[in-house]
Amino acid sequence: MRGILLMSVFLAILAMGFQAPFILVLGYVWVDIFTPQHIAYSIIRSVPVSLILGLCVFLSLFRMPKDEDIRLRAATVITAMFGVWMTMTLMWAEVPDAAMRKWDWAVKAVLFSCLIPYFLRSRTHIEAMLWTLVVSGIAHCIPFGIKVLVSGGGYGKPLGLIMGNAGLGEGSTLAMFAVMLVPMCLYLYKWQTLLPDAKWVRPMLIFFIVMALLTAIGTYARTGLISIGVLGLLLILRSRHKVAYLVIVLVAGFLLSLITSDEWAGRMGTIGDDTENSAMGRVAVWFWTLEYIATHPLGGSFEVYRINQTALELSDGSVLMVAGKAFHSIYFEVLGETGIPGIVMYLLIVLLTRNAFARVASMKTGPDDVWINDAARYLLFTLYIFLVGGAFIGIGFQSYFYYLAALAVGILNISGKLLRTA
Repeated sequence: MRGILLMSVFLAILAMGFQAPFILVLGYVWVDIFTPQHIAYSIIRSVPVSLILGLCVFLSLFRMPKDEDIRLRAATVITAMFGVWMTMTLMWAEVPDAAMRKWDWAVKAVLFSCLIPYFLRSRTHIEAMLWTLVVSGIAHCIPFGIKVLVSGGGYGKPLGLIMGNAGLGEGSTLAMFAVMLVPMCLYLYKWQTLLPDAKWVRPMLIFFIVMALLTAIGTYARTGLISIGVLGLLLILRSRHKVAYLVIVLVAGFLLSLITSDEWAGRMGTIGDDTENSAMGRVAVWFWTLEYIATHPLGGSFEVYRINQTALELSDGSVLMVAGKAFHSIYFEVLGETGIPGIVMYLLIVLLTRNAFARVASMKTGPDDVWINDAARYLLFTLYIFLVGGAFIGIGFQSYFYYLAALAVGILNISGKLLRTA
């Protein structure tokens, strides 16, 4: 039954996409984040839904009417160059078979994001994109959050929609992504127009926020606590309603102390422990990556971490041996796998995305266009959460960041149109 329902949704997206190509983009994002092919038990599991939607989006690009405000921005060019460079690294891959498997999905995430800005042409498009990200992502958080209320959660427990330890089935990734959804929900709470009845839309978004935060806490992932801390700090320091957010943060902190267990507190207490094996194992891999890049400046291509072998002396005098441990950091992942050229391009995309959001957030607009300032501001918060939380998990090639980069280009294009027509 689940497979039939999800297959029906997929076919409906295709049908509507022929009339409105932007629906195909939303469909691709839904498939990428919600992953119906991993959730259903039959039918859709055997259909290459991402490939079909990706091809349809690419072909629809040639049907789109010309718009003088849709410009080829530097971020899109560098993202495309990054995708090409990722492909070139396969020629000197240290672990060729594993590298090819990761490249197969990573390059799609990077290059597809280059197409999205050509479909983002209005406030409705931006809002629809945000709704798709929120609804697709929160679907993983609702069952997780409810189970946290019932059982208290736990580290490594498969409480979400995906049972495997990959993508949003991995606790740290789910925890950070859940927190990334909160600023989007806050924007939609203030400005959404696609769903007309605010009497139920706003309570629903509050419910989404609660489920997202419960998920971040219930994973027992330290990245979740760090991400929540970043979000709280941004809301207090960068928002207009500082006092209100300060009160909310304090109340949330008090409630957190009531619902969390000693086990959760003990795990969070290891954040600054320089003898804890999991955390220090990451540090050992980071040192190994720097040593590797010193002799292999072009990187070792995807999955190069599999060859690492290193030792790190801890502060208590013991020696931690590490072999084949993953990078656990977007920055060291990109550096180790794509080398110095790759990390330079990646950081340029980060900088251009950040600057685009900051520029639009501070742009002077008329009373009818203030929505775009807030959209940029809340998405900037989302970017900061990714950049800080991602420092401790290896998701440098997953799609979350590249969707933000595409939204930044789209918002920048739309802001130009608003200024021109003001």
